[in-house]
Amino acid sequence: MVYAGIIVVSLCAGILQGVTGFGSGIAMMVVLPVFFPLNQAAGVSCAIAIILSILMVARYRKHIQIRKVLWPAILYMGSSGISIYFSAMVNQALMKKVFGVFLVLLSIYYLFLAVKQSKKPNFLLSVVFIAVSGVCDGLFGIGGPLMVLYYLSRTQTKEEYLGTIQALFLTNLVYGTILRIANRILTPLHLPYIGIGMIGIILGLAIANKIVDRADGEKIKRVTYVVIGISGILNLL
Repeated sequence: MVYAGIIVVSLCAGILQGVTGFGSGIAMMVVLPVFFPLNQAAGVSCAIAIILSILMVARYRKHIQIRKVLWPAILYMGSSGISIYFSAMVNQALMKKVFGVFLVLLSIYYLFLAVKQSKKPNFLLSVVFIAVSGVCDGLFGIGGPLMVLYYLSRTQTKEEYLGTIQALFLTNLVYGTILRIANRILTPLHLPYIGIGMIGIILGLAIANKIVDRADGEKIKRVTYVVIGISGILNLL
């Protein structure tokens, strides 16, 4: 049951991120907390996503803007590292409730407010975006949404956006996984689940690469945000 759930959700995660450039963590964290405590679910999700980011960085490597990765990566990893450290100390039942609220707010934002976002964030707002993204990544394994807004406003082409944001994600996924291993959040017992998840996410990316030019990305994203909201409500019950 656990393996089947992981491979299905990781396959969906690979399709989603392959088409839209983000969302693998969102998709996996809808299901993984059913099988693991929240901090372990975030760790498994991030470890699975490493292979996806490696493949996407390899595909878009010629379009990566390194200078647009460096300082956001430092701030992102700093805030993520602090939240990973504290995630092992907090009450997991309480964190599940906080996570539920986070998902509901995320869903509402993207369904009703994000479409109105057109201005490029200023420096202070950019710092807030990156720091909050790192905290959410460390606590919940979901750091992409605000970084999408940040990078969409700072890249010129789809390829530049995908390559640059995936380079940031890959850097932090590796860093976060190492920290979770060091804090014993992830252990050798999680390896089979991570392995089966990587197989699923690779298959999902392969499917995404075939449909990316024909799929309606906006509809896919809106369905995803509805599912996010439902998952958040379920976490609150």
